[in-house]
Amino acid sequence: DDDQAALDARLDLYQTVIERQRIRCEIPELEAAREQRVKGLEQARAVLAELEDRQKNGDRLSSQELMNVRNMRTNIGKAVEDIDKGAVAIAEAKRKAGVG
Repeated sequence: DDDQAALDARLDLYQTVIERQRIRCEIPELEAAREQRVKGLEQARAVLAELEDRQKNGDRLSSQELMNVRNMRTNIGKAVEDIDKGAVAIAEAKRKAGVG
């Protein structure tokens, strides 16, 4: 018995509810991905610290280790950016879903 406008309004409402639920389901995935990045960052920092300590103590690093030191410094910077972006994405998803 509904006219086209009433059907469209109801479908829009359903779509809004479905979208909110989809976003709510994404939040744990976003949080898990961010946590994995944090753990990877911690590991990279530990390896970098070990290599830098060896250098400071006068040990000669192999060319591969020296390259790893340079690459890790860059990768750590990118990882920090990714972690920050992940935090923003989580906050935005929570805001859109009306949770947290």
